[in-house]
Amino acid sequence: MSPSTLVIKINGSSISCTEGMTILEAADNAEIYIPRLCHHPDLPATKDVTWAKAIWQGSTQIVSERVEVIAGEDAHCNLCLVEVEGEPEPVNSCITPVKDGMVIHTDTPEVIQQRKQALAKILADHPHACYICAQREGCSRTDCSTNVPVEERCCILLGRCELGKVCDFVGIPDYTQKYLPQNRPVIEEDPLFDRDYNLCIGCLRCVRVCNDLRGADVLGAVWKDGRTWVGTRKEGALLDAECRFCGACVEVCPTGALLDKEGVPAIRRDDPLPCVGACPAGIDIPGYVRLIAQGHDQEALDLIRSHVPFPSLLGYVCFHPCEDMCRRGYIDEPVSICALKRYVADTVPDTVVQQKQPSTGKKIAVIGSGPAGLTAAYYLSLPGHEVHIFDQYDKPGGMLRYAIPDYRLPPDILDREIRVIERLGINLQTNHHFGGDHSVENLRNQGFDAVVLAVGTAVSKTLAIEGEILKGVYPGLEFLRSAKARQEPRLSGQVVVIGGGNVAIDAAMTALRLGAADVNLVCLESREEMPAHDWEIDQAEEEGISIHTSWGPERFTSNDDHVVGVDLIKCVKVFDEQGRFNPQYDTSITHHLPADHVIVTIGQEIDREIINGIEGIRIAGGLLKVDDNYATSIDGVFAAGDVTRGPSSVVEAIADGRHVADAVDKHLGGNGIPDVTLDFPGLHNPKLDSSFEAIKRPRQQGVTADPSERISCFGLIEGTLDTQHAKLEAERCLACQLRTMISPVVLPPVLWLTLDAETVESIPET
Repeated sequence: MSPSTLVIKINGSSISCTEGMTILEAADNAEIYIPRLCHHPDLPATKDVTWAKAIWQGSTQIVSERVEVIAGEDAHCNLCLVEVEGEPEPVNSCITPVKDGMVIHTDTPEVIQQRKQALAKILADHPHACYICAQREGCSRTDCSTNVPVEERCCILLGRCELGKVCDFVGIPDYTQKYLPQNRPVIEEDPLFDRDYNLCIGCLRCVRVCNDLRGADVLGAVWKDGRTWVGTRKEGALLDAECRFCGACVEVCPTGALLDKEGVPAIRRDDPLPCVGACPAGIDIPGYVRLIAQGHDQEALDLIRSHVPFPSLLGYVCFHPCEDMCRRGYIDEPVSICALKRYVADTVPDTVVQQKQPSTGKKIAVIGSGPAGLTAAYYLSLPGHEVHIFDQYDKPGGMLRYAIPDYRLPPDILDREIRVIERLGINLQTNHHFGGDHSVENLRNQGFDAVVLAVGTAVSKTLAIEGEILKGVYPGLEFLRSAKARQEPRLSGQVVVIGGGNVAIDAAMTALRLGAADVNLVCLESREEMPAHDWEIDQAEEEGISIHTSWGPERFTSNDDHVVGVDLIKCVKVFDEQGRFNPQYDTSITHHLPADHVIVTIGQEIDREIINGIEGIRIAGGLLKVDDNYATSIDGVFAAGDVTRGPSSVVEAIADGRHVADAVDKHLGGNGIPDVTLDFPGLHNPKLDSSFEAIKRPRQQGVTADPSERISCFGLIEGTLDTQHAKLEAERCLACQLRTMISPVVLPPVLWLTLDAETVESIPET
């Protein structure tokens, strides 16, 4: 039976509401503001909190005068008082249910007076000098013109905190007691959050959200000396108190008593979560990680596939920038987000067949079958377009197949992903060299309505120094292609790799596997500046590769046209003051490394033979110039991936592929590639799934091959997580997404314009 509809009056206005609502809820629905601090729309009433025996504020224990009884009226902030005709006294609107015909007044003199009294009581235990300062707008809080002692000033949320906004609305009465500093604990040693108990007003929101919404039961409250005290149920730091670090308490705190620590990736309601924001493809990372923790592996894979078509590729070769932003990493180590993606991609049977829309009659050519090209083809096929992929090599995959070593991406994994393309019926033509007879004009003559250039940056850059054409000197990409295809050239003796990026690391590790006795990697950058990822550098050093930072090659030395060494000069600065690559050297500091082979991996660029044959195409900075819609200077020709952005990551190329598909579909009259939103039972449950044990749990890793053994072959360095360890790892996630699901509080109407340049500019002169 649906709830009955009632009609009440608030301040003379008739309002329809639903039986079971409180007066406060009905007023909010009617946009009639009633002040409140203890109330929160997601939480039970403050009066229902049970007093604990004792709580801790760090190492300070506070024992309750009332034990195991509900808080009752003492816990209310009493700011939401209203008059109800027929009632002898004002009532708390947050707990008083509506009744049909009820007549309510929110702004009578008595109500206003009692609210001011309640606010004065709250502020007696909270620093508030800044709230009543005439110069508070724009104040730094550090240089006080009225010399208010630091401990009596408001916190860094001045002008932004909920308490301050409520004070502005209610009005701080003149009889408010001066705040006397209490020297309560200020705890800044915990990860993620800071606690300042001097700023706590005892609203009990944190206690209720921790216990009732999250089910963590970490926080408690006691009654002593006529007031509420809040703290942890166990002594010590948050880890000692078995905190789950979900951040719900910080989200609902109306003051600066609980704050996110500076320097930690922030969670903001209107922005993506830090991990999701760092993912170029925008994958719902917390969603699929939670599904794995709950044992729903198929649903986790479905959720990943709703954002990217090739989860296995990313599970094996993504550089996981998401993990750099994972808040769990500020406690110990980030969640193994990439390994969990690989787990479901390897474990769940690959039976998904995407449904294509009826044919649009449009025909699209995609040039290049790397990650950007494959992704563009995938998404352009779904709306019903006829898609053809053209690639110059004998098998699809681009650099995924011909440059990334097997110890990172086995060929069978790539083949498994490409079968997704085949199942969609996309036409794939290999050994097709774009240009000449296969030009843009030729494709148009064949009836293609659009062309997507995704040819990557498949040519190695050169140093242009003495000796670079000697025998035994190899361009990096060509070396990796040869090693990938035929495990050649066979090497021996001393190998020097020039470069500090990911390709350089792979070239060095590949050289070991091809027989090199010793490998030295030389780069301009310092260890901190190296573009290669730390975990890749660690892998290389585990295998015995020596890394020489802050050196640049001056010349290659030779004997009978074969390289025998590299002369190096000291690099003292890689980037100029504007952050541009502009290396500076001290030629008086030199070093020589003997070398039987040298591999040059200083970057990649686009293949000019391909691009130069396209009449009218614009190139800027050595890359194809595209607009915000991925369109080139030629109508109907689009470009995406490394050919437009320079050497980047697989996940960036996949993201580009989706974006260019969206642009092409719209160009051809479609509505673009829709965002698919999947929902699963339990995904939005506000309760935490895992126990505190998961917070203490170390990061779970797949089995890693022994460095001394793995250099003899191209087998995988790290294995896939098994089901048990994947679940254990997924449970380490802090579930930051649950914090964004907490309802926002209703703030008072703004009484004054914000004092900023934009507002001042908008005010008319007269």
